[in-house]
Amino acid sequence: MTHIINKTGYMILLSAVLLGSCTKDFETINTPPVDPTTAPTPQVYNAIVSSLPMVSGEYSVMNSWLYPITQQAIVTSGAYPYDNAKASVWQNYYQAMGDYRLLQDRIHQEKDTTIYNNVSAMLRTILAYSTFKVTNYYGDIPYTQAGYAPLKGSVGYKPVYDKQADVYAAMLSDLKWAVDNFSTNSNQYSVGAYETFLQNDITKWIQFANSLRLYVAVTLADKNSTLAATHIAEALTKPLLADGNDIGLWPTKISGLEFQWRQWSFSANCYLRMGSTMWGLMSSNNNKDGSGIFDIRSKLFYEPNGAGEWVPYPQNPTTSTPSEGGAPYSTDRFTTWNKKAGTLYSPVNLYFEQDTKSIPELMLTAAQVHFIKAEVYNRGLGVAANQTTAAAEYNAGIAASLNMWKSIAFNSPVWVVGKPASATATSAEISAVVNNPITKYDAANAANALKQIYAQLWIDQFRQPFDAWTLQRRTGNMTPMSTTNPAYYTANFGTYQRFVYPDPELNYNFDNWKAATGGTDLNSTKIWIAK
Repeated sequence: MTHIINKTGYMILLSAVLLGSCTKDFETINTPPVDPTTAPTPQVYNAIVSSLPMVSGEYSVMNSWLYPITQQAIVTSGAYPYDNAKASVWQNYYQAMGDYRLLQDRIHQEKDTTIYNNVSAMLRTILAYSTFKVTNYYGDIPYTQAGYAPLKGSVGYKPVYDKQADVYAAMLSDLKWAVDNFSTNSNQYSVGAYETFLQNDITKWIQFANSLRLYVAVTLADKNSTLAATHIAEALTKPLLADGNDIGLWPTKISGLEFQWRQWSFSANCYLRMGSTMWGLMSSNNNKDGSGIFDIRSKLFYEPNGAGEWVPYPQNPTTSTPSEGGAPYSTDRFTTWNKKAGTLYSPVNLYFEQDTKSIPELMLTAAQVHFIKAEVYNRGLGVAANQTTAAAEYNAGIAASLNMWKSIAFNSPVWVVGKPASATATSAEISAVVNNPITKYDAANAANALKQIYAQLWIDQFRQPFDAWTLQRRTGNMTPMSTTNPAYYTANFGTYQRFVYPDPELNYNFDNWKAATGGTDLNSTKIWIAK
């Protein structure tokens, strides 16, 4: 079970019950040793951090649905139901929000709240990140009135739903406050060793909060250009994530963190394969020997089929679904790597399943910040359009992405087959992508260049298909999409726009649920941020 342990060795386990998922062979979730309302502030803070790892249902839906929806990969057979994540994601988020409201209430009761600015800024940043994910999953969500049950009791159980537009505005306000109020002053209260996320690195906290602010602002630019421009312009003047400072949950930095649900999501009913959409952006031809590959990330994200060949599964099959066999995600392969008999198409690299103690859950990377900045300058969002600057950020993003993914593979202690020889990309490896005709920035055509920016952001978000899904929806399908047999995609994946609300909302918060949905809750309903 995913958990986070502080440096003194006391464990704070995830306290939300993971609904809608298989629990066989996994340990029972423990509850905190004391009631949250009386637990010390450092422990409650760490419980909020413990809500950040993806929950089991989220992993299953990611592998079964989000990958084919975003076309970052494809599935060859059905697996877990699309609704498998709706309850666990919701409950995990609102459990953390209750802890967040509790700590904010404690801070507000202090005589001098300014000495808690760092803790409050950390909390606002964490909640903003989690809220960004959750509102992009569901759309409108309970927010301003949510999370108060620990403080108000039963009157806090039925919060109204906030419009997604208002949730976005609130996130930006909180992130601006965080960036402006982080302090290196020695008088700041500290949760000490319980700050397991960024280990009290205030410089990195500022970079993360400001980069997230930029990301959120660009995401809403087509819906509220005035609000977006204000935040974009200011964020560009403040510290952003530098190359190598990639934000995520790193097991090598957080004692006791292990992603066992990730392993389960691959080993149980996973039929994920490399699709032709991703392959077309990483290889100049379809040679099965891989001689056309120009992007080293292809050999990090995927691996050859059972015959040692690079074969993408058709993203949108034109006739009957091609047959596929083998069990490339069997845990037997942890010790017998070449045990892939019958696997006809290239699977996702086994090490993403096997290495649960080193490979991180990424949240926001330096490469993604470069690509977001490239979009800003390409489109002139909050600043004057400048294709030269956009191209520079685009190329810097490619370099940062190649370096990050190569470093992740190189530093994995279990990665043996296809392990990179170094932790950084060579100039030749970077040049191969930057200067390939498929990916070279098209400075003469801003519209085409914008699609290239989205494509590289989409590639870097390979292990963040939930973010790639948001990118796809808010750009109106300007991310890479196969043009072959689009009817197949529409029939199987194209109608999914959001998660529906979990059943308890219908049963116990009916009036507010009905006000938000009009009485009809469909996964085909577009969220506000979508085009």
